[in-house]
Amino acid sequence: MHGLYDSSDAWILSGPKDGLAYILADNCYDVWIPNTRGNRYSRKHIILDPDNDIEYWNFSFDEQGNFDVPAIIDYILNVTSELKLFYVGHSQGTTNFFIMASLRPEYNSKIYLSIQLAPIAWFKYFYSPIVKIIAQFSPLLKSYLDAFGVGELLARRQLIHIIIEYICQIAPQEVCGTALGLTTGLAKNTIPTSTLSVAFGHLPVGVSAKTLAHFGQLILSKKFERYNEGKIGNIKRYGTEKTPEYNVTNISSPVVLICSQNDWVSSLKDAKELSSRLRNVVETYIVPNTYWSHNNHLWGKDAQTLVFKKILDYFDKYRNNVN
Repeated sequence: MHGLYDSSDAWILSGPKDGLAYILADNCYDVWIPNTRGNRYSRKHIILDPDNDIEYWNFSFDEQGNFDVPAIIDYILNVTSELKLFYVGHSQGTTNFFIMASLRPEYNSKIYLSIQLAPIAWFKYFYSPIVKIIAQFSPLLKSYLDAFGVGELLARRQLIHIIIEYICQIAPQEVCGTALGLTTGLAKNTIPTSTLSVAFGHLPVGVSAKTLAHFGQLILSKKFERYNEGKIGNIKRYGTEKTPEYNVTNISSPVVLICSQNDWVSSLKDAKELSSRLRNVVETYIVPNTYWSHNNHLWGKDAQTLVFKKILDYFDKYRNNVN
């Protein structure tokens, strides 16, 4: 499950030799790479039109974890006639899992093992200075966007995407590598130039304003909690004025956390906070390279040896136990 701004492309855009999805498939795993609702590949709705109906965009990662990921898992298990599956998440893809396994604990029994790359739940020790500043204004920005009827941001057809794609083909390291460095801590030239060019030809692909507002809320509150709908909205939705926190102690399935020392979004201290509350942490693995950051897990030059090999080793171990 991909991260914020991403799509299923994130797992394959580095190419057949370096994309995790390809590597897993080459090792005889049946690979499914879903898309979160609202991105370029996932916009269908029975009633609403995402291009014209603002109601479509009334969701955050809360709905994705509570409804979408369980539906995806059920679909895969139904098609494959399997009882369980492995789960790999990156960034928001990990958040979606933690929400699902907290709010829908019955789904823990459908997971052999989950691998969480750059896990995100708490933002107590969040470092990224630019995103911190934006988060301070997120409630105000959300109110303005609501007033103007804007539910989607950073869509592929919007001007911002066209500009990003064009610039990142001309100067991928200088512009887009630097942008990732200023927001996530990425060290220059640790992701191949060709991969950056391809990545920003595919990203960003659309995200709901409510999702961004929800992340802003977590940064400001320093809690892993559901979306704050206001007192009346909270009572209506949750049955309490106070916004409920996700109870991650409900997560009983085995979890591997893969973290990095230079990740400005998913800090080691926040990962430790998460690990201390989970019941079944198999390992908290810290990538030994000191420069390793948020997106190196997917596209880094040494991702195969530092991250993907560990994923394969764990999958083989658990698969052999199953057999």
